[in-house]
Amino acid sequence: MSHRLLSIQYTLGMDRIALKRFPKGYVFLLVTLSSTCFYLSWCSFWLGGLLFVAIVPILAIFKLLTIAPKQKHFCLFSVVYTLFFWNTLTIWWIYKATFLAFLFTVCYNTFCLALPCFFYYWIRKWGGLYMGYLGLVTSWLTLEYAHLSWEYWELTFPWLNLGNGLAALPQWIQWYEYTGILGGSLWVLIVNIFLYHLLFEKANFLLFNGWCWGILLPIAISLMIYYRYKEKGRNVEAVVVQPNFDNYTEKDYTSPCFVPYACQIDRLLALSKQQLTPATCLVVWPESAIDCWLEEEKLGDYLLMQPIFQFLDTHTALNLITGISSRCLYGPIQATKTAQIRRGAYVDYFNSVFHLKTLQKIDIYHKQKRVPGGEYIPYFHLLPIPLCSWLKQKFVDIGNIDPCLGKGNETKVFKIDDHINVAPIICYELLYGAFVGKSAQKGANLFVVVTNDGWWGNTPIYHDFFQYTRLLAIAHRKSVVRAASTGISGLISQRGAVIAATNRLEVAATRGVVYANNQLTFYSLHGDYIGRIAAWTCFILCCIISMVRLQQKKYWPKAFFGSVQLSV
Repeated sequence: MSHRLLSIQYTLGMDRIALKRFPKGYVFLLVTLSSTCFYLSWCSFWLGGLLFVAIVPILAIFKLLTIAPKQKHFCLFSVVYTLFFWNTLTIWWIYKATFLAFLFTVCYNTFCLALPCFFYYWIRKWGGLYMGYLGLVTSWLTLEYAHLSWEYWELTFPWLNLGNGLAALPQWIQWYEYTGILGGSLWVLIVNIFLYHLLFEKANFLLFNGWCWGILLPIAISLMIYYRYKEKGRNVEAVVVQPNFDNYTEKDYTSPCFVPYACQIDRLLALSKQQLTPATCLVVWPESAIDCWLEEEKLGDYLLMQPIFQFLDTHTALNLITGISSRCLYGPIQATKTAQIRRGAYVDYFNSVFHLKTLQKIDIYHKQKRVPGGEYIPYFHLLPIPLCSWLKQKFVDIGNIDPCLGKGNETKVFKIDDHINVAPIICYELLYGAFVGKSAQKGANLFVVVTNDGWWGNTPIYHDFFQYTRLLAIAHRKSVVRAASTGISGLISQRGAVIAATNRLEVAATRGVVYANNQLTFYSLHGDYIGRIAAWTCFILCCIISMVRLQQKKYWPKAFFGSVQLSV
């Protein structure tokens, strides 16, 4: 076995011997190394640096595939299994909501991630190794860009975009203000390619030197920015409240442990009052803090809301931003695509954020980036009516989910006063950096994130989601006030540092000072431009290789394409 492994290593490094077969244990070792590095990068975030080696084993498997084509199917299956194992280990917490959602998400995301891997193999086979590298980088970034920005792709899942894996290392990624998370993904891909080429293709000092600088130079630049950066803008004292109600028992009105809505509001008010000072101007409650489908036009008529307005009348300097499950009635006319018929009238149900100052000053934001499956059924409007009804019932049966929430029309900015403009961000939306940037372009100088992450039990998602919030602060240089239902809540500075934070799964409130920054970053202005460049480059590369293949098969006249030949 040792003799065969040495033979493989020699072949991988020098590419002079054509193998017919190789020990499968070697491939299993590569699969284990890759999936473990990916898992640890998300499991503990502070190990995000492992992403710089996580893709190397996948490229090594493709190397084996090119020199031992008789085991092609085994190698391709190994790549798919690596991606499947990575997804399973990293997003297993989805099963807390429903096992079917977990299974579908893992299989779907594995399929999506396999596309750039196979594209790399195809480009490498017909265009050569270096063209293959270009194909891998551009196709992977195109996939991530599609998850982030493509309006017609309703099954978006940007959770495992590579740039997110560095969220707990803000000292390394201060240049996200110029690139967004796709800059981090590009960095990870390039470093992996350098290391793979160094280990398996051609080792030399110049290449090793380039690999070292590829890691160290961005970190050095980022450290300089991190320690020199000064908070900008007007200071704002804010209070965030974490009521810690269990979604499956205390907030579910069908449960015997249900806490009445009035008692839930009493806890929110009590926690808010504990942290108030004369300088406090902003109080933030989490997503769905008031979870009883209040009609937006009659908000002041509900007895449930009277203690809140009394609280605001007593503290006239306060602004309350809170998540509310709300509804809009349209009468006999269907005003939106998402409106549903209830008792002969059309109605929309929204996951909303309300800005409350007085009964006369109410501003509302409806969530735009909804969770696929949990808040809407992708491409629901294209399905036949009988299938729509069947699907809705299935979602209700699986997890008591009504996946037909309405969608907001545009980003919103809440005007707190002449100097403070808040962009409300609801849960899943914080993954979409360019989308949030539209609020900054409208004048938002402070971000407020409200989230209800109590669906996932005592799992790592609390930690992961809190770390992702730091990416928004860095990319847009905006302080972030984050209120979560069960944890973690806190305040984050413009350079991604944690100012204050609660413990997860505890009843708590915390107070801190953040800054409202009016300046726009390069990323706020230009969004995911790296993704757009990658998508066009990938398309052009695909066209070139396709035309070369057609010319080689004599489908194109030589006079049309010339004598261009791409070396494998």
